[in-house]
Amino acid sequence: MTVADEIFLRRIDQQIGILHEYVYADFKTITNLTISEDLREDKRWEPSSDDPKPIAIGDTWEGRDSYYWLRFALSVPAFSAPAHYAVHMVLGRTGAGGNSGFEGLVFLDHKPYQAVDSNHETMYLDDSFSGQKLEVAIKLWTGLEGGGHPQRQQYTLRKLSAGMVAQEVVDAYAYLSNIAGVVKVLPETEPLKYGYIKLLKRCLQQYDWANVTPVRVRNISVEITAQVKEFIAAHAQEKPNYQITAVGHTHIDVAWLWRLRHTHEKIARSFSTVLRLMNEFPEYHFFQSTPQDYVFLENDYPELFAKVSKRIAEGRWEANGGTWLEPDTNIPNGESLTRQFLYGGQYFWNHFRAKQNVLWLPDVFGYSAALPQIMRGFGIQNFMTTKISWNDTNRMPHDTFYWQGIDGSTVLTHFVTTVDDGLEQQRNDNWMYTYNGQITPQSITGSYRVYADKIINSDILLSYGFGDGGGGPTREQIRNVAILDELPGMPHVRQGRVDDYFDRLNQTVKQEPDLIATWRGELYLEYHRGTYTSQAKIKQSNRRAEWALRALEIRYTTAMVTYDVDYPTAEIKSLWEILLRNQFHDILPGSSIHEVYQDANTEFERLFGEISKLNQQLDSQLPPIHGLYNSLAWPVKELVSVGGHEALVTVPALSTQTLPSGTIADSPMAKITDKEIITTDYIIEFNSNGIILQIQDRHNGRNYLDDTRGGNVITCYEDRPLDFENWNIDRDYSEKATEVTADEMRIAVNDEAHAAIEFRYHIASSTITQTMIVYAGSPRIDFVTHVDWKARRQLLRVAFNTNILADNARFDIQYGNVLRSTTDNTSWDQAKFETVAHKWADLSQHDYGLALLNDSKYGYRVKDKQLSLTLLKAGEYPDESADLGGHDFTYSLLPHAGDFLEGSVIKHATELNQSLLPVSGKLPPLMTFETKQATALDTIKLSEDGQAIIVRFHDESGSSESLPLQLHFPVTRVQLVQLDEKTALTELPIKNQKIVVPMTPYGIQTLRLTR
Repeated sequence: MTVADEIFLRRIDQQIGILHEYVYADFKTITNLTISEDLREDKRWEPSSDDPKPIAIGDTWEGRDSYYWLRFALSVPAFSAPAHYAVHMVLGRTGAGGNSGFEGLVFLDHKPYQAVDSNHETMYLDDSFSGQKLEVAIKLWTGLEGGGHPQRQQYTLRKLSAGMVAQEVVDAYAYLSNIAGVVKVLPETEPLKYGYIKLLKRCLQQYDWANVTPVRVRNISVEITAQVKEFIAAHAQEKPNYQITAVGHTHIDVAWLWRLRHTHEKIARSFSTVLRLMNEFPEYHFFQSTPQDYVFLENDYPELFAKVSKRIAEGRWEANGGTWLEPDTNIPNGESLTRQFLYGGQYFWNHFRAKQNVLWLPDVFGYSAALPQIMRGFGIQNFMTTKISWNDTNRMPHDTFYWQGIDGSTVLTHFVTTVDDGLEQQRNDNWMYTYNGQITPQSITGSYRVYADKIINSDILLSYGFGDGGGGPTREQIRNVAILDELPGMPHVRQGRVDDYFDRLNQTVKQEPDLIATWRGELYLEYHRGTYTSQAKIKQSNRRAEWALRALEIRYTTAMVTYDVDYPTAEIKSLWEILLRNQFHDILPGSSIHEVYQDANTEFERLFGEISKLNQQLDSQLPPIHGLYNSLAWPVKELVSVGGHEALVTVPALSTQTLPSGTIADSPMAKITDKEIITTDYIIEFNSNGIILQIQDRHNGRNYLDDTRGGNVITCYEDRPLDFENWNIDRDYSEKATEVTADEMRIAVNDEAHAAIEFRYHIASSTITQTMIVYAGSPRIDFVTHVDWKARRQLLRVAFNTNILADNARFDIQYGNVLRSTTDNTSWDQAKFETVAHKWADLSQHDYGLALLNDSKYGYRVKDKQLSLTLLKAGEYPDESADLGGHDFTYSLLPHAGDFLEGSVIKHATELNQSLLPVSGKLPPLMTFETKQATALDTIKLSEDGQAIIVRFHDESGSSESLPLQLHFPVTRVQLVQLDEKTALTELPIKNQKIVVPMTPYGIQTLRLTR
């Protein structure tokens, strides 16, 4: 492009900008404004009384998380359709992406009408308001600073005017601005480009800005629009052979740089705006995926909710997306992800009769290989995201493909490839897409240009609209869909539904079965790796809550069947909703502001308090016992505290056991010196720095550790990511490392059950107190750890350097496990320098191995011969105080013979996470099965319809074996059902209350038992 070309394009933009000013040329400034601050707790509606003060254009309003009511009276003149009267409101700024700045909700005659923000500055009134006098109140929120240090926000009332819309100018501006965009994206070799340039010159020369009046501009605009349409008609067939399906959307993070209570308001603003625009544009379609949003709206503004419901029934508003909200899919366990789908789909069906056909997760930080099977369990066969395009190392090779999970289930996956208007479209290294798209020639053509699978599909899905409180689609975006559909040189652009799009896409790919690729295993995001660790306390609360809810459901189901105790369906579901809400992809990963975690802590305190209350209520209805309950499917032997003393107790599977009266003898189980611990199982050598030099298995003579580098090496790294502090760990983080050494050591205990050594460490002003414990009769070596963490921008991790040679390590994920390379042979391997696992990761040769277990951590690195676990992170954005304070957690080393199955890794990791529960009510086992430590019991619960018992298992071994299950209560019918609890797959025969459950590799099996 020549300098002259660039000047021409800039001139065109200038002229079109001047034209746009005439849209409001006849508007009159609104006067007699008042403003009042709202200090009430509940600010949904206008206050019945307050103290309004006069305010004028040019005045300021300010605050941090403050609310004001701006009021004025509006006299609407008489007019008839299709004209519109409008109020133009420039009241402040909205931050980039809607993440900071003001937001407002307009009330007309005390009813919510639409949002006002920097994206939606004009309120249109149709002829139904003709001749009326209206009371206008705008609820203004000052917003927050968008993360980081709290700052008071200040805004200026710049414009507030009203008048009849110059529709002629609006039309001419819309055509000319889009044509100017088309000129910029058409290639130099396209003759149509030069036809458009001549058209633009001819049109804009007709405006003489020095001598025009608003009336003259309107008249010229009518002529110009006619000229443009003549050009379109002359070139009507000159359109490329692909199409864009445009769907309106507003991605609203349930919490992020704002709190949950702010999200209530963002939803009301955005949804009211969508409803308003639907009245104006009959062709407008909108998609919103989050049931939690609709719950907030129904509770806050029932009339708006009723209007949304009507639009959903009409078919123009699509309630689809699969899950309760858009959860993180790395950290929640399998049952949590199942409940996301169960309660999400249930809500949409019960309220709107809306079926779910897509899992819509545009902004989630990586996708578990367990998801395809879970999706298929709810009849969902399609998946959409854009976030994988944020990869920092490798571009995904396909944008439309089949994704296969660990069990072999496949789902059709499609990446929305909408390009951001602000990014250079022609850069080959730019593959970052957006779910907050624009409707411009650049976004339209760019979305197709970068799409990797043109050979299969020529229909591109584009999600458009401003998210996170930005109000969703704009009037201009909706109009642009129709205009770009008209313009030669542009593809057909049509409004559509997501479910229809995926139905068409399925048919398209079936026609070319040899061309579509399959991706097997997890969709790992090569970015945001710190989200496995940031905000450790909420991750710990999440882990505890998942296990506590599991035990609660099993106990109540057992009590219901055995003693006819009422099952607290509503109460348990409300607790699940708390957990699911806090698994949102900016809460659980640790990427939100400080106040979000204050709210989350409050919610988890409520959750744990309610679980405790429900357990106590249950105990009061059961035969009394002073004992312990084992919710696991095998007998558990555990060291417990009894009356200030410790005792060993063994509790049968799914049963209660009386607390023992005896105590542990003082006779030592180990020989301990200042250099080693010797037990019947191990010789553990260590030094005064807290480094474990060697672990020798006395039974087979194996030395598990590399004695030149050792184990339990605690290291502190400088953690200053280039971007997204609490999200990211950069590849070069290990270059600035400080090994932490103990400065105190003492023998903590040595009796017949266990022996322990305590180490104390100091890291600047932070301290670590750690107790290494070995047990009689157990191969597990625990590191019970307390950290008083005061570091900023530091990363704390522990490493065990082994003698094990293996090309792959195995990692615990939802409903199974995955293998990942220990090498850096490829760029894909190199990018996985931090990966996610749940309770354990295992590094094994054929004959022996080591597993690293944990009770609340998720970030692992297993490379070459080193097993490593990230313990704490300390980013300062968006939460300046992230992770400061006390942390208590345990990680454990498990040496074992053979692989992870032979070494019972799953069993030991599960016992670390689920201790025996103190109870005062006795329960018998509801069922027993031949203990296979590679078969996990996920839940026993009352079915959602209240008519059956649901039992869920999954295979952990990757093999096909039958599972004999002995029931201890009368059952008349057993069905194998989908995860939705109602879609029957097959019926299982019952003989003497015994059934045989067919297991498949990593398969989830859900039983529906009818009494």
